[in-house]
Amino acid sequence: MTALARAATGLSQRAAVLLSVLVACAVELSPWRPAVLVTVAGLWLVFGAPACICGRISARVVSTREGRWLLGLGFAVVTAIVTTLLVNTVLPWFGVSRPLTTVSLAVSQTLAAILLTAVERRLNGRSPVVRLPRWVPVGAVAPVAVLGSLSLVVAVAGAIRLNNGFSGTTSLVALFLIAALPGLMVVRVRHYGDGVIACGILCAAAALLLLTSLRGWYITGHDIQREFLFFQRTSDNGRWDIAGYPDAYNACLSITLLPAALTRLTALPGTAIFKVVLPVLFAAAPVAVYRTTRNLTSKRVSVLAAIYFVAFPTFFTDMPFLGRQEIAFLLLGCAVLALSDHAAPRRARRIAFTVLSVGVVLSHYSTTYVLIGVLVLGKLAGGVIRLTPPLRRRLATRAPKEAAADFVTWPLIAIAILSAALWTGPVTNTWQQVARTAVAATHDLLSPGRVERGSSDTSYSIFGSAPVSPQQRLRDYADSIRGRNGGESSAALQQAGTRIAPTDTLPLTAAGSALDRAGIDVSGANNLLKTVCADGLQLLLLIGLAGTLIATVTRFRPTHDMFVLAAGSLAALAAETALPQLSVDYGILRTFQQGLFGFAPFIAMGSVWALSWLNRWRLPAATAMAMLFFLGLTGALPRLFGGYPAQLHLDNAGQYYDIYYVHPQERAGITWLEQHVRDVATEQVQTDQYTFSRLQTLIDDAGVDDIYPTLVRPDSFVFLGYSTVRRDRVTVSYRGDLVTYLYPLTFLDTTKDKVYSSNGTSVYR
Repeated sequence: MTALARAATGLSQRAAVLLSVLVACAVELSPWRPAVLVTVAGLWLVFGAPACICGRISARVVSTREGRWLLGLGFAVVTAIVTTLLVNTVLPWFGVSRPLTTVSLAVSQTLAAILLTAVERRLNGRSPVVRLPRWVPVGAVAPVAVLGSLSLVVAVAGAIRLNNGFSGTTSLVALFLIAALPGLMVVRVRHYGDGVIACGILCAAAALLLLTSLRGWYITGHDIQREFLFFQRTSDNGRWDIAGYPDAYNACLSITLLPAALTRLTALPGTAIFKVVLPVLFAAAPVAVYRTTRNLTSKRVSVLAAIYFVAFPTFFTDMPFLGRQEIAFLLLGCAVLALSDHAAPRRARRIAFTVLSVGVVLSHYSTTYVLIGVLVLGKLAGGVIRLTPPLRRRLATRAPKEAAADFVTWPLIAIAILSAALWTGPVTNTWQQVARTAVAATHDLLSPGRVERGSSDTSYSIFGSAPVSPQQRLRDYADSIRGRNGGESSAALQQAGTRIAPTDTLPLTAAGSALDRAGIDVSGANNLLKTVCADGLQLLLLIGLAGTLIATVTRFRPTHDMFVLAAGSLAALAAETALPQLSVDYGILRTFQQGLFGFAPFIAMGSVWALSWLNRWRLPAATAMAMLFFLGLTGALPRLFGGYPAQLHLDNAGQYYDIYYVHPQERAGITWLEQHVRDVATEQVQTDQYTFSRLQTLIDDAGVDDIYPTLVRPDSFVFLGYSTVRRDRVTVSYRGDLVTYLYPLTFLDTTKDKVYSSNGTSVYR
């Protein structure tokens, strides 16, 4: 392409993007606003146009087409958050009490796009770096396109069928289709370019996330309930107000300002933003893992890394309920991608890493704290490597000279620390949670003999302690509330004993029954598979890290900073295992999921090295191992045979279903209760912790979030949710664990009057 043609192409692309932005803004400002056009225009203003412009800027940051578009998306998200924050901050100076309007947001996003275009032109000039997509034969990409589309459709249909009360068969089929997609790409890897593989991974990840996020017709999940509450307050007030609600959740702009802007500009309801838009954005994170690993090794191993990332249970069971962490992980994945691309200029990559890390600070507090800890620990690990000549020389042979030098510097870490300190300190005043964690962790460190038990998730670590039994957790919980005042003291209370609820398992399927008749303990095999997967991931990680230092001939060429990033993440996990309070407040499984941005390449390569004795069959065997991990950890194999606890994305049963799924009966009961409490303003309402979580988005004052018998007050209403009424069960979260016990309903029948009842909700007075 001649210089003149390149310049003309660059100018036409800029003009087309700017023209489309102006058209989208006109649609937003028009009194005639068809819903479909508004949705398309809003998404283009917030994500599409900024991603295109920032993608062109990213051509100077990363060396690959996929990396450019991933960073473009990450920068677009940061731009949307910062632009909305500026609107929310500046307009009130001019007397605008509700700055978050469609007009102000549409105009600000348009101005942001124009400013980004000016920056891009300044960087790239009249003849920018332009990489036109290469034409790919339709027949070569058709299998990936068809299978990816089918996975998405079947996943959505599976969630809808479950919400309508049907079986989870469709969702199970969706899991096998999702598994087939990366399997197809590994088998035919030579036929597909990186762009096609990236699209396939995006479809597989989105389908897997939607299986969970679309469960329920209302907001379903744990943290997402409180996230949605603060989004509602921001949206209803037309302004983000941290002073009125100084809460760490409210300080996460990823779940307040970003969704509020999206609802105004796209006309989508808030539930659609949280259940569809945020998960689909997060689906790009495994693509970033693929591209990061691809910078270090072959396409086949890179696909395996993405499989391990999405197969980890936290990805599809918890992340759809953590909107703020979904956005933070997307930005973190883009930052790690910039770190790994040693073919691009280091200065530009450091600037990109800094911008994205600031976006993480604005999006989620615990991801920020863990990231800072990983960077500090990784930097210290890098210092140890520098002082150990054999290790230094070995890593130097794995990557070009440019990649052997430190990417992460102390000033870069200082910027991340300063950003977090400013945001959680003088700006939002939400530092109390991290301060409490620091004090408790210091106590654990200095007083090891008096350390409270941490989360039982530490038992999944091969270096962790034995798990705490549910019975012991219940006793610890009962002891912790023994001194609280105000509860019942009647004779009925003396008979109100509680005990752990038995674990429910699905009945054996026809296939499971056949195995059982053959003498195979299906339930035991399912539990063994879970244990093998948990221990296997850690062993593969250790093999990958050790192999990087030991192997003499390999196509795996990790940069020095990728190695120390993985080492820092491993040290962070060790700290959470050793200091119980850290595992309670931050969750060791979520930390491992965050660590997979650095771990995944080493796990994938570790699987190849572990099977190297198979010679030319090692890659097929490593692929089969990854698929087994995926099918086992996502619940596909256990659901196929039965004899395993039900999971929310596959059944209308199980622990997550009991505590997170909102039922129509509960909404009707909440409406009745809200009307009654409004008439009797002095009354207090008590309910269990997880029904309280569901109540908070539907009632202004939900009262006390515990109904353990010793805490039930004589003068309070007691609201019982679906699982308590139908199954006599109550679940509490204590020290990072879910504890489900059988509730003594006879105690309430004896001490209170039932004033409301339905087939799923009861209210006592």
